[in-house]
Amino acid sequence: MSWIIGISGYIDKDLQETIKKLTPQPLYKIEQNNLFIVAGGNQQTCIMANNLSSEEQIIAIGVGLKKSGNEFDFLAKDDWLNFTNEKQLNNLNGHFVIIKWDNNEIKIFTDKLGLRDIYVCKNLQNGILFSTRIDWLLKIINTKINFKEFGSRWLLFNQISSNSVFDGIERISSGKSVFIDRKANIISINKKNWLPVFSEQNFSPDDFSNTLEQLIMFPLLHNQRISLSLSGGMDSRVILSFLLKNNYTNWYAHTFGDKNSPDSVVVNKIISDHNIHHEQIDLPFPDIYGCLNEIREYVSATIINSEASAIIQLRNYNTLAGRDEVIIDGGFGEIWRRDFFNRLLITGYKSLINKNTKEILPHMKYFRANIFNDEINNIMWQGSEEQLQNIFNELPRIEDIGAENWVDLFAIKTRLSNYYSYEQARLDSLLFGYMPFIQPSLLENIFNLKINHRKNGKLFKYLISKNFKDLTKYPLAKGQLTYPFWFNTLLSRIWKISAKKLKVKLYNDNRAEKLIQTLSPFILDSINSSRVKECEFYNYPRLLSLSNSLTKNEITNDEINELDWWLSFEIFRQENNI
Repeated sequence: MSWIIGISGYIDKDLQETIKKLTPQPLYKIEQNNLFIVAGGNQQTCIMANNLSSEEQIIAIGVGLKKSGNEFDFLAKDDWLNFTNEKQLNNLNGHFVIIKWDNNEIKIFTDKLGLRDIYVCKNLQNGILFSTRIDWLLKIINTKINFKEFGSRWLLFNQISSNSVFDGIERISSGKSVFIDRKANIISINKKNWLPVFSEQNFSPDDFSNTLEQLIMFPLLHNQRISLSLSGGMDSRVILSFLLKNNYTNWYAHTFGDKNSPDSVVVNKIISDHNIHHEQIDLPFPDIYGCLNEIREYVSATIINSEASAIIQLRNYNTLAGRDEVIIDGGFGEIWRRDFFNRLLITGYKSLINKNTKEILPHMKYFRANIFNDEINNIMWQGSEEQLQNIFNELPRIEDIGAENWVDLFAIKTRLSNYYSYEQARLDSLLFGYMPFIQPSLLENIFNLKINHRKNGKLFKYLISKNFKDLTKYPLAKGQLTYPFWFNTLLSRIWKISAKKLKVKLYNDNRAEKLIQTLSPFILDSINSSRVKECEFYNYPRLLSLSNSLTKNEITNDEINELDWWLSFEIFRQENNI
């Protein structure tokens, strides 16, 4: 990922050498009195600028989008110097960490949605260490995983708090800013809680359409080539409808994975019918050493964001690295379809209204693997409950904004900073891109758009039909099957359940099974090692049971899923000596 790591205060020479060994060749290096900074990665997403008149310097990590009138554009190198206080940053779209310094002070800013973050260690002797790479910090300081903070990350859909999951390391995210007095070496951290607008003002589907179109089309207006991540789902098809509606030709689409998957089958029918330039990217399965190396890098950078087998699909992004183009995708488009936490609304509505955290949590549970012992599980559940209570204290009352709006706001405040941010940081190292659906200029108006327009994909179906009606004749793909375009959320779920009961032939995604079989020698050796047997927080009988199933070649799909997630956690633990 595009990265930065630095020390303010006393510069320990041994620590400085450690940092140099950890980091690849930097793009920028700053060595001043009581300040040492190196930064690097992708030149498009790691930018340094100087203000000669004030002696201020700045490094920006990520992508910034500015708006002038009705036009958007990417921030150029010198533009970053104009967006370095909180008032100006409130008007900025994109995802970024900004570090600005002069002879007296260091200022660190993060984007308000939490799509890029940075970590700070304050307890070093006479120094303050900061970096966007948590895995490097874990190799520098002695720390332990904080299971109270980590709990929701493992037990629920995603982590609820935006805190660090490691003791002694503070996470700066979601509009937080840091100010360091370079002379006194004193640090202060300010938290800013951004919320979308709740007002009487109506934000119509056409208002949404106009803003979204501006966010999608502006690179083409500035003669930049677009590459659209196109799947068989609804969200990327909305973006495609805008591209087809206009007459620009400087764009193409790409799709990851097996050409026989439901996603790819739908996409290839669309691109064939409409003569769209398209690239199917499906890198060959790596050998055992390639698998382990890529998983190590992935889980270390993303703090176990996904199961280990996720890298088999995500590694396809490597093909796009270094291209002179702008990658856009439909990330987080689900928020405009009211597609988050519906299970909580349906089955846990009464508990939600009563703010009964103990009763709410089971409706948010996401099973990964039963690999932790009872003591750790209890700590994680307790931590999840405390985090949920804190969210109730931070967000507007359900009684004031309604349950459906509340769960959508809950998704915005927790999922962007705790799932999408880690993926965004990783991608910034490879390519230059952004997600139109989650830019603040659009997202700030989500609750001024009536719920009736957002539910069941009504808004997106309207836009696709309005922009390029022919796209409505193709089915939508999700997971192992496809379903008709006109199905609402309920019908699509009924269709999925019925297909399984009727034994309709479903697509078999065997990536996880193939990975587990490929890595079975490593998995079995690890489970039987003293390092795992003596681990104080593992549920070792369960790991032994999974090991026996794998040895006998009698492993079920559920057991493969558990091993897949355990592998992600264990490799992270090994890499960072947790």
